[in-house]
Amino acid sequence: MAYSAQIKLSTVIPVILLIVGIIIGFVAGYAMKPPVATPAPTPTPAVKTIKVAVWGSGSPVDVTRVDNIERAASILNRLFEAVGVDVKIEVEKQFFRGDYMEKLTAAFAAEEAPDIIAMKNLPVLADGGYVIALDDYVEKYSDLLEDVYPVLWKSVKYKGKIWALPQDTEARPLYFRKDVLRQLGWSEEEIEALPEKIKNGEVTLLDLIEVAKEAMDKGLVEWGFYHRPNFGGTPFVILYYQYGGVLQDPETGKLVFDKSAMLKMLQLLHRMAQVDKVLPPTMIGTSWREIHAGFVNGRVLFWFGGTWHWAEWQRVAYHGELGELPEEYEWENIGFALVPAPEPGLKPLTLSSPYLYYVTAQSENPELAFLLITLATSAPIDAIHAVDSGHLPVRSTTVDQPYYKQSKFHREVAYMLEHTSFEPLHPKWGAYKDAWITAITKVEKGELTPEEALQEMITTLQAELGDELVIRE
Repeated sequence: MAYSAQIKLSTVIPVILLIVGIIIGFVAGYAMKPPVATPAPTPTPAVKTIKVAVWGSGSPVDVTRVDNIERAASILNRLFEAVGVDVKIEVEKQFFRGDYMEKLTAAFAAEEAPDIIAMKNLPVLADGGYVIALDDYVEKYSDLLEDVYPVLWKSVKYKGKIWALPQDTEARPLYFRKDVLRQLGWSEEEIEALPEKIKNGEVTLLDLIEVAKEAMDKGLVEWGFYHRPNFGGTPFVILYYQYGGVLQDPETGKLVFDKSAMLKMLQLLHRMAQVDKVLPPTMIGTSWREIHAGFVNGRVLFWFGGTWHWAEWQRVAYHGELGELPEEYEWENIGFALVPAPEPGLKPLTLSSPYLYYVTAQSENPELAFLLITLATSAPIDAIHAVDSGHLPVRSTTVDQPYYKQSKFHREVAYMLEHTSFEPLHPKWGAYKDAWITAITKVEKGELTPEEALQEMITTLQAELGDELVIRE
């Protein structure tokens, strides 16, 4: 990547240490300029510019993934100026609505890759040489990272190395319409008690299917349940885990296919779409806008969503009359809980799939890029992304930030991280997901029975994954 001026990073590291230390609350030394020998005026040196490019993606409210790098650079630039360092960081940002792996691959081929990327795909990025390991930097600046939630380091470690910093995390709750439950005769006490009863296993998904059938029979909603239109943790991975499934062997790293858990998951979705008919059989492939509009306008009782949707509904005009929802409307009409246990004796659950900040292999200033992502995830800036995008923070100190503390939603949803799970980190996880969503699609449409879809999935995965797949009965 071309820069308007090139500077050895070693010349600015002492100041960056000071700046990052000031922002996060640590003390770091820096070298003072030597005194000027004479008072004679000297020419003003030209400001040297370092360009740092960042790419990110997500929903419309996730643009802070790139904006926060710009915020970090802005702070550095002001402090550079204050201490008389003639350096300016200029951030070039791009934000994509969907996956941008093809664009990234093309950029690498043209040697025009960004310095920082915010995405998932860790095994593919690491194995493909797109990103660098960060272990040395993490050790060098460990005092700046002490407040990262320990559990989140699991999401950035692969083959014994650290490849990224956690950029955000989330929970994936089951949302429900309070107004519809009121019309069914539920008292306010019963509605407010529902999340706790789900948490305690007193209310299961089977129970809520019956509630959904009642609401549909009475014409209160068009559908009892919606889930996402493509593969994701909610409810697919969650249900599989709840039925006792395992996706990755911790010793070998191989992907695992638990036939019993997978079959039960497929059977439940088949029941919801084809037997109880509380879920549209064409749910896979439905547009995101149609899904959000259906739930936001009260045409759907239950929605397997994500914490970020709470913020998205306030910023995207999905409601037919209100457009962007006032948060007061959400609190009055929408509730959230863990994904209920599918049946008695199992556990409620959620899933987290953190977005990650990487330093690319083509960055000409990788240490500066690392310090920018460190600053961009520090508590004050982490709070901005968490609250504005409906995600959960990556730093334990973020919860004490005034901006974070003012959000009632974030305070009330935080407990879900105590019940969370993660997807596997494996380079062929994409092939597993493709076979899985194909099976789900055919089962929900009634094209295959759960048993037939299970066998087709096994055949496909055996061909795709070979000895990287372990099948368990």
